[in-house]
Amino acid sequence: MWISFHSYKGGTGKTNISGNLACYLVSKGFKVGLIDTDVSGPGIHALFSLKLKKTLVDFLQGKAGLDEIVYRHSNEELYIIPSDATEEDISSFSKDPSQAKEKLQSLLREFQSRYNLDHIIFDCSPGLNRSSLLVMSMSEMGIVVSTLDKQDIRGTYVISGVARRLKSKPRILFNKLPKNKYEASKETLEDLSRKIGLEPIGVILYDDAMADAWSRKILIQEYPNSQYSKQIAQLWDRITHSAGSP
Repeated sequence: MWISFHSYKGGTGKTNISGNLACYLVSKGFKVGLIDTDVSGPGIHALFSLKLKKTLVDFLQGKAGLDEIVYRHSNEELYIIPSDATEEDISSFSKDPSQAKEKLQSLLREFQSRYNLDHIIFDCSPGLNRSSLLVMSMSEMGIVVSTLDKQDIRGTYVISGVARRLKSKPRILFNKLPKNKYEASKETLEDLSRKIGLEPIGVILYDDAMADAWSRKILIQEYPNSQYSKQIAQLWDRITHSAGSP
């Protein structure tokens, strides 16, 4: 399955969710590809402490081949394609959007085939931009990560409208919800999902262990019994259930 994570703005926890979900799937015996398509502010390389030589940007610029931009994590079946920060957009490396999509799809097919991947996870650029929408259109499941911040909610509503016009049907994942407000917020979250027009894929509660990690640790590996790690496992269950729904 190709799963892409999106958000209206930075700071929603999208990168941590992408990285931890990838590691969780590997722990369950899957071969997983993790791609950072956030070329405006990449974070996967920092989360996994990668020492970069070549990245997705080099590939798109024709300066590197696939094998040069893939980094294997700790001899596990996790294969990461990181990105560099650039002022350019993914589609700007091609003549037009259709050529950009074809080029990226070709890379993904080769990536999946060469490394025999079961799943590919994308950490996408926040906001409404061509890079994020391009990946959403190619994914089997897009997930928009949102907090209960008012700006986040309004922005997610805008993303939902654009996704519908592109005939995409992403889900919404609420993140960083305070534990003491979860029960009281259930109806509010359901109401927000209906108004935004996105199928809910669940909620991840705020966890002190994640806050203490400062996006420098993979909690699913460092603290597998943490509340956050358990919620990542539950998220995968909901993803597979939702993917199997008509």
